[in-house]
Formats: sequence, C-alpha cells, structure tokens
Amino acid sequence: AEKVLTQIDMTRIPSYRLGMEKGLEKGLEKGLEKGLEQGRLEGRLEGRLEGRQEGRQEGRQEGMERGQIALLTRLLSHKFGTLSPMVTQRIDNARPEELATWGERVLSAKRLDEVFS
Repeated sequence: AEKVLTQIDMTRIPSYRLGMEKGLEKGLEKGLEKGLEQGRLEGRLEGRLEGRQEGRQEGRQEGMERGQIALLTRLLSHKFGTLSPMVTQRIDNARPEELATWGERVLSAKRLDEVFS
C-alpha cells in the first residue's frame, strides 16, 4: 500500500506543480491588468485635477493682465485723450512688467511719449 501511495503522489506532483505555475501566471496577469487599469484611472483623475488647477491659474493671470491693460488704457485716455490704434495695440501686446512700468510713468508724464520711453 505504501508503494502505491508513493506512485500516486509522484504522478500528482508534476501536474500539481504545473497547475500551480499556471495559476500563478494567470494570477500575475490579472493582477498586472488590474494594476494597469487602476494606474490609468488614477492618472486620468490626477491629470484632470492638474489641468483644472493650471486652467484656473492661467485664467487668473490672464484676468490680471486684462485688468492692467484696461486700467492703463483708461488712465492714458483720461490724461491724454483718444489713443491711436498703434498705442492701443502696443498696450495690448505688452508684457506684464511693461504694463506696470507704464502705469507708474502715467503719474509723472506730461506727454504720451514719456510713458513709453
């Protein structure tokens, strides 16, 4: 009886090992698939959050620049009269630093060209 049991165990061991290997492979594949899917989902969510945050920040920045342009245009128009299209375009295309500098110069300028010099 001991010999028969040993033979049965010997025949079962290779198939058991093969079954375990296949089970591990399938488990690993499913785990990787699930992990990739979870990673993609988290990546999309993170990307959306970052995109919203960047959009808000860019919107604020653009709003501030538009406000600077509007204020400078009003101050110049009030002090020097109607602005030429060339001056308006120059203001619209200016960098924020230029707008700030020109805004300060409006206070002491006697002529329009002194603001931009």
